[in-house]
Amino acid sequence: MSQTPTPNPPELVLLKKLWAQGPLPVRVLHDACADQLDWSFSSTRKTLTRMSDKGLVVYQKPEAKGVALYTARVSKTATLANMARDFMRRVLEVDGPLPHVVFSASKLLNDEELEELEGLLGG
Repeated sequence: MSQTPTPNPPELVLLKKLWAQGPLPVRVLHDACADQLDWSFSSTRKTLTRMSDKGLVVYQKPEAKGVALYTARVSKTATLANMARDFMRRVLEVDGPLPHVVFSASKLLNDEELEELEGLLGG
């Protein structure tokens, strides 16, 4: 099983919006994240290009006169599990199953996602 790429902080902001709202045009995504990412529209475009290269998002070309869309390519729960494992190992030097209970108050995860995360974390 291949490792889910780890997003950097700005990439995570963009992914969270895509996970919450589904496929979005770059302008809508940029505007939706503007309060968290204090940067230009071109920075958002460039970041999305890098995210596509890393396998974090998929660029969907427009049909006829439609609008191009970006979609999250990585699973929310797999990404969060990998980030949690990395933090626990690298920063706290903890090996083994991770306590999923720390995610129970998350506004980002619903009950089904919490259950999936528990399985991914080995709990």
